[in-house]
Amino acid sequence: MTTTTDPEAIESGLRALVDARMDAGRSLARVAAERDAIREALAAADAKYATEHAAALSAGWSAAELKKVGLAEPTTTTPRRTRRRRSTSTDDQPAPGATEAP
Repeated sequence: MTTTTDPEAIESGLRALVDARMDAGRSLARVAAERDAIREALAAADAKYATEHAAALSAGWSAAELKKVGLAEPTTTTPRRTRRRRSTSTDDQPAPGATEAP
C-alpha cells in the first residue's frame, strides 16, 4: 500500500468517507420519519377502531359475537394506574427516640 502526502488526495479520501457516513445517516433519518408517521397513523386507526367497537357494543353486539367473526376488542395502550400498598401499622414501629429493651 502506498501512502500519499498530497493534501488534495487526502481531503478527497476523507470526503468520500464522510459522504458515505452522511448517506447512511440521511437514509436512517428518512426511515425514522417514516416510522414516526406510521406510528401516528396506527394510533389514529386504533382510536377510531376503539370508537367504532364501542358503537357496535352500544348497538347490541356482544364482545363475544364480534370476536367470533374476527373483530377483537381494542387494545389499550395507556398504562393503568396501580394502587399503592398500604404501609404497615404504626403500632409495629417504635416511637421516635425510643430504644428497644434488651
